[in-house]
This record gives sequence, C-alpha cells and structure tokens, in this order.
Amino acid sequence: MASRKHIPDSVTNRLFALSGNQCAFPGCSNQVTLHEDDERPVTVGQRAHVIAVGRQGPRSEAAGPMDDLDSVENLILLCHECHTRIDQNPRIYSVAVLTKYKLDHEAKVAHRTPEPPVEVHEESVDVSILPVSALPDRIYIAPARFRTTEEIGERLARPRGREEVFPFVLQGGDVWSFNDLSNPRGPFSKTVDATKSQERSATDVRAEQPSMYIWLLNAMLRRALRRRGVGHDRDHDRYYFLPDHETVTRLVTAKTKLGRTQNQKKVVRQQGERSGKLRDIWWHLAASLRFEEFAPDQWGLTLRPEYHLTSDGRTPLDPRRVGPKVTRQKSRMYNESYFDAVHFLRYFLMDGRSRMVIRAGGQVIVVGAEFPQVKARWAAIHDKSFEPAELVATTGEDDVLDAVVNEFDYREEWDWGADPSETEQ
Repeated sequence: MASRKHIPDSVTNRLFALSGNQCAFPGCSNQVTLHEDDERPVTVGQRAHVIAVGRQGPRSEAAGPMDDLDSVENLILLCHECHTRIDQNPRIYSVAVLTKYKLDHEAKVAHRTPEPPVEVHEESVDVSILPVSALPDRIYIAPARFRTTEEIGERLARPRGREEVFPFVLQGGDVWSFNDLSNPRGPFSKTVDATKSQERSATDVRAEQPSMYIWLLNAMLRRALRRRGVGHDRDHDRYYFLPDHETVTRLVTAKTKLGRTQNQKKVVRQQGERSGKLRDIWWHLAASLRFEEFAPDQWGLTLRPEYHLTSDGRTPLDPRRVGPKVTRQKSRMYNESYFDAVHFLRYFLMDGRSRMVIRAGGQVIVVGAEFPQVKARWAAIHDKSFEPAELVATTGEDDVLDAVVNEFDYREEWDWGADPSETEQ
C-alpha cells in the first residue's frame, strides 16, 4: 500500500467528495470526518487501495498492472474497522468485490438528493409552573392527644367566617402544623398538649426534613381546594372536581377579560350522555398539583391536567377499567386542547384574580397567575398553528385577570381535548 504522502491532496479531496463523507463499505454508516462544536474537524477515515501497492500488499497480484495506483479510481474511502476487515480477508474482499463496493457507493452518493435546510423557529413557551412568592416561615410541633389523623380532624375547632385552613401532619405521635399549637383557644386546643408545643423555623425543617414541609404545603392546598368542591385522590396524588350535591353533573363558569360570563363548562359528566347510551362511567376533570423547590428558595406549583373516573360520580371506577380508558383519552389530547386545559385550571385556581392566597394560622401561601416563559427552538410546521392566549400582568389581589384564554373552546361542554368514545367497552 502506498505511503499517504504520495497521494496528492486533489485526489484525496475528490475521493472524499465522491464518498459523501461516509465509509463506502456496504451497510456501514460511519462518517470519515467528525466535527464537534467549537472544535476543529477530525479525519478518521482511511484511503484504501483496491489494487495494493507493492508485492506484499493485499490484492497486489489479483489484477493486472495499473498506471497510477494512487489515482482516485484505485482508492476507496473506508473507516478504520472496515479497512482492517478487507485487508485481513483479501480472498473474500477481492479487487472485483471492492470495485463494486466503490462504484455502488459513489453512485448512491451521486444520486442522493440534498436535504433542504431546516427552517428553525424560536418562540417563547409557557412552562406550566405557577410561581410561589410567599410561604409559611414557622412550623409548630406538639404531642397529639389522639392516635389517628381522622380523630384529630374530627375534633378541630374551626372558627366560622374565617377564610383559613388548618393543615396538619401526624407523625411519630406529634402534630406538625402551620397553626400555633401553643394557643389554648386555638383550633387544635382539644387535639394536642399545648403546654409542650415547640416552634421551629421553616428553614431548619426544610434542611432536616424537607418532605415534612412539602407535606404541610400540600395539606394546606388540599383543604383550601376541598372548600371549593375539589377532592383529592391520595392513591394517585390527583385533584379532581367533585360532583354537585343535587346532580352528579357539575358546571364551572369562566369569565372573559371584561368580566362577561361565558358558557358553563362541564367538569363532571357521564359517558354516553350525548348519544343517549349512558354508561356507568363518570369523567371528572382533574389535575396533578405539587409544590416543588426548583432552586434554593425558589418554589413553584406544578400543574398538569389529568382525569379521574368514577362509577356514579363518587365511587372510584375499578382500576382495571381506568388504565386503558385514560390512556386512550390522553392520546387524543393534542397541544391546543392540553394548553386550553392548563389555562382553564389556572383560571379556576386563581378564581379570576391575579394570585391565589391560602391562609393558615396567620401565615400564607401566595401563588401567582403568570406562567414563566422559556425560549425554545424547533423545526417550523406550517400546516397548522395556533396563537396561545396570554394573560397580562395584573396588580392587586382582587383584580380580575386582564385576559383569559382567547382560544378557549367555548362549546357547550368541556371535552378535555377529545370526547370519550361512546363505543368504548
């Protein structure tokens, strides 16, 4: 095989062009020139002689003499692995075989249609995380007088007329709460030993028992949403709309940015009601809501639309029937429908205001209504597009959101992206 210094650069450049920067061995897709970001290109391919140079080279006597063994007609571009393979098996990879490999590969490259450049768009994308601007900074711990959460909950003294919740966690015989447990007239006075109450900073608790702090935040959210007719599925950590007391079907009203009432949306409905073929399946609009710390002292409330199924509006449906139905339904929830569901749930949580405030024992959770945005780059799709609705920043707690989903689906019933098939079994 000839030394590489004898092969002119013009021949090498021609060989790389004919081979399309790819190994010519059939079925091999290795590139022969690699280029990493911000680094110089590296050539890893090797020029192999079809008819070898010198008597000791592979395939040196397999064909008649050739005027110029270093010509592009006698060179095939290979990766290191394929080059080693053909040289170690000259009886298999003869001159005739390699000539065919070379001609077939170069013909394929010559007829390859160059791919058009991809048009890339950069857009601002909403992240379905609601920013948290205030959290409780004190936690109280006191020995419990009862052994179960149910017993404690039944004996809480809830002051009337106060928009306040009373979250607590029972662990190791102690009650943990954001409410002051040392108050002999407080809501927990009958359930704990107030004389042994301890006060700790939220910073210390988060450092030592981070899960406890998040449990209390979620307990605070559960109790606040329960007052607004939203239940919690503990098995799946999912919040769902409860049915009305008088009828199972439930309607929720949304408003425009000008305060005009829109059509009511069904957030609980029976499958088959449109066709008249009623089933023992009730669909409840649901959501996964979680408080999470994404960076030191930076918290958010994540929001993801979900489904909850019951057999009568209250009794959970047999789990064996739930999985396939929910999977099929989610497969039909495309971008626009998912986007609408996220904004509808946000509007419900905010109750038409610029923020949601939950109070407990003089402490508050404050959740803002504006989704943060990130820059995203992706290939442009021109066959269909939609303009997401934007919520303009508002100022006061009692201000109505300056905009509500302009693209919101205001049909007679909320369908969460697609109607459950009336023919499902």
